Amino acid sequence: MKKHTIAICLCMSFILFQFKSSGQDSLARQKFFKDSIEKEMDSVFNDAGILRPKSFWLASLNYLSNNVYLGRKDSLPSPYFTASVGYYHKSGLFVNASASYLTEPGQGRIDLATIDGGYSLIKPKFDGLITVSKYIFSSESYNVRSEIEGSADIFVAYDVGFIKPTLQAILNFGDHTDYATELGVEHTFFALEKNLAITPTLEVNASTQNYYNNYYRFRRYSLRRLVKAARLQRLINEISENGDVENPREFKILDYEWSFPVTYSVKRLTFNFSPTYVLPTNASIVDVNVISTRLGTRSNERGKEQLTNSFFFVTGVSYSF
Repeated sequence: MKKHTIAICLCMSFILFQFKSSGQDSLARQKFFKDSIEKEMDSVFNDAGILRPKSFWLASLNYLSNNVYLGRKDSLPSPYFTASVGYYHKSGLFVNASASYLTEPGQGRIDLATIDGGYSLIKPKFDGLITVSKYIFSSESYNVRSEIEGSADIFVAYDVGFIKPTLQAILNFGDHTDYATELGVEHTFFALEKNLAITPTLEVNASTQNYYNNYYRFRRYSLRRLVKAARLQRLINEISENGDVENPREFKILDYEWSFPVTYSVKRLTFNFSPTYVLPTNASIVDVNVISTRLGTRSNERGKEQLTNSFFFVTGVSYSF
């Protein structure tokens, strides 16, 4: 019997939001489940290559420096602490629950709660994962995915030796369903008797943007979010502001992501750190409307959103039992 351990980017557990993840707002959410299952399934093979899995619980605590989803982010930073616990049955079925606390000064609150369930199929060279998720965002959330109510994801990967191609297909559910895909390539380097894993990863993401249109309509310009002082509360009933994204049903490439996940395992503990650099593309045309009921005026501003490259990281620890 020869032990074969594969540990890949547990640090991408969010998100993010995040998550949806989102927080856990990252398309790496499914890879977190896959990697957690792979690592703890006691991947022991005999000469015939038979996998002998086991059931386990997994608890984790992670910190996300800023929430970025498909290259998009809010004007305010969105750092999250996320605690999660899940049960992974040896049959491949799993369920996971998490809560994410927004740590931005003046915004402290539980911003997102998530429940996930699904099925995993882990083979020596093939990984498959189906996940269904329910998201519950705070009414004050400015997370760019905060108008997404749930999602269904399929993740597949095949290790050809020198490289591992990955494909993820996502349905995001809101008042209109969004379609997203992620194509990626990665390769894991092991050290210290395979307790240390480093996985350089390159991904390209594409999606429709109905969720983003609703974020502009109901979240980005929410006066209840921006106006906190009691002396200004009257303005909430006198002014309304919202935005609309042009052609939100258009499917297009939205960003390119480079990440460098590192994990280190000590018995049942796994420490993770994953820096990510994001290059957004295909900026949307946005219409911003401001209406004053007191003055009876209305203004409209039309322009292309200002996209900027992003750097964020996820770090944390998980414990299996």
